[in-house]
Amino acid sequence: MRTRINVFCKHAVACYNSPVMAADTTPVEISNNPELLRLAEEVKATNKPRLLKRDNTPLAILTPVKKKQSSQAKSKAMKETLALAGAWGDRDWNEVEAELDRIRHSSKPTPPFAL
Repeated sequence: MRTRINVFCKHAVACYNSPVMAADTTPVEISNNPELLRLAEEVKATNKPRLLKRDNTPLAILTPVKKKQSSQAKSKAMKETLALAGAWGDRDWNEVEAELDRIRHSSKPTPPFAL
């Protein structure tokens, strides 16, 4: 765990990352606690943390667990990414530039939109 001081606050802020959290976390069985189990399942389904309070005082944050990507999936993603590195390397730049310019001028402009 790293602790940093926020210049706008007078208290320390604890910053956790997944390796620290995994090493320091003590599992708690919640099968026999229906309300906590329901909250945990909601956090998992929505992938959004929940702040647990008592008398309007924050006590803890219930956060979803991130699944580890398999080494096979990481390897595949890396190969696919590296394969893109030279994908345009054999194209003549002047030809590519002319084609992009043609596409840009032959397409109808996108109409403006209001937010």
